[in-house]
Amino acid sequence: MKTRLILFLFSILAISNTNGQNLRAEFAMAEFDSPSDGPYLETYLKLKGNTLVPIQSESGFYSEVLITYHISKGVWVPFKDTYKVAGPVNSNENEPLDFIDQRRIPLKPGTYDLEITIRDLKDSATIAAVVKQQIVIENNRSAVLETEETSASEEEKASQKYKSLFSISGIQLVDSYQKTEVANILSKGGFDLTPYTSNYYPEGKSNITFYAEIYSTHKRAIDANKKFLANMFIENADDGSLVQNLRTFSRHSDAEVTPLLQSFPLNAVPTGNYNLVIEVRDEQNRVMERKFAFFQRVSTVTPTSISDDYVPNGETNDIYGTFVTKYQNVDDLKEYLRCLHPISTQEEIATVNTRMNFRDRNMMWKFMYNFWQQRNPENPEQAWLTYWKEVEKVNATYSNNLRKGYDTDRGRVYLQYGPPNTISPNYFEPNTYPYEIWHYYKLEDHLNAEQSNKKFVFANIERGSNEFKIIHSDAKNEITNVRWNYDLQVRSSSTVDLDQENGGASFGNRSKDFYQNPY
Repeated sequence: MKTRLILFLFSILAISNTNGQNLRAEFAMAEFDSPSDGPYLETYLKLKGNTLVPIQSESGFYSEVLITYHISKGVWVPFKDTYKVAGPVNSNENEPLDFIDQRRIPLKPGTYDLEITIRDLKDSATIAAVVKQQIVIENNRSAVLETEETSASEEEKASQKYKSLFSISGIQLVDSYQKTEVANILSKGGFDLTPYTSNYYPEGKSNITFYAEIYSTHKRAIDANKKFLANMFIENADDGSLVQNLRTFSRHSDAEVTPLLQSFPLNAVPTGNYNLVIEVRDEQNRVMERKFAFFQRVSTVTPTSISDDYVPNGETNDIYGTFVTKYQNVDDLKEYLRCLHPISTQEEIATVNTRMNFRDRNMMWKFMYNFWQQRNPENPEQAWLTYWKEVEKVNATYSNNLRKGYDTDRGRVYLQYGPPNTISPNYFEPNTYPYEIWHYYKLEDHLNAEQSNKKFVFANIERGSNEFKIIHSDAKNEITNVRWNYDLQVRSSSTVDLDQENGGASFGNRSKDFYQNPY
């Protein structure tokens, strides 16, 4: 399958000058927050020396530009500056050097319009190159989430409140770094970071290096002095699948600022579109915050085809001595892999359904170990055992003559999102199929962002079975059916009206009331 390549680079400025050249620069930026000085925008402007007119001096040749920054919010201009920047001196006029201008601009949280102009001072006739971009400065330190008035426990409410305090800075791509000897404009987290000003990684770039900061974990209202996990990985931007074994994690104590500096090798990464992802996970391995940076790889590496010995996301093959090897029965292993469907990505489901050799115990071990190691790097066995207890509950409650509980709609929703806060069971309403309405105050899983106040409607439409199928939900990526109320009562009608959305007002029917006000 051919990889679709989207050109999506950081801002590249270009303008013709009087010598027929193009004044070119690369621009990138990232948002950070200083404990003492507050939030600031860091900008990285790389001037291409071979597109500037050289100036001769006693020491050699150099270039010089005039840069103007203009940041506005409506008629208010919180920042404006014009200054000269001279490039490095080189003895060879035919080999001009690139140079970088980096700025740190303090800005209060809000949305702004940024405009940068660049002029080659050697050629006064050149029209300035201009970049215009909207920027958003987030409130990383004082955000507090007001918890809803629900029946959630005090611990759950406290968890919701401190969750909003976790935040991640912008992700700075780094070309090179070294330990800081004397603090300077490049210094952050104890290192001098030379910025990489593009998100394009050609064949010659063998690594992607990045820097970010995690803020305010010390403000958590509960579980004080606990540690948290920084999970970092590369995913395919087109389908969200993890890329090979490009994933790592680090464990940290709560702190006001936690710096992260990490590199991933790109030698085996084929041409494609990717996301560099940072997740913050709490001690229960819940995703508290997530941020990503898009980048593009161009390479001559051939994408690896999936073989019968497929290991999900290219993870380790060395599983001997791990917890999975205690499961020797191939039929049990097959069941363990099947029950993972509710919390699996589409790629993982396709692997189990179509590419898994259920006669190969070693292959199943590899898949199972890497599945859980990706979700809980520190304790994959505990993650599996915790999940299996929930599978046993679901099987005991929702299994029928046709399928296991985890393979039913109610079982899948329970395992993917956890137990609902309320269930409204209604099995004997006149002229209405038996149905249940599940209500979640907060809905989250590792595949989707958190959602609030979501409902699921399950109905037992097939006679002679205990199969309650989902007929409607207002949650993301779930079945949405505006006719769900009509479909519940269609058993009482001899005709089907495709234009009708609501059921009739038959005696005793309360499905709409239960949906709007579940109990």
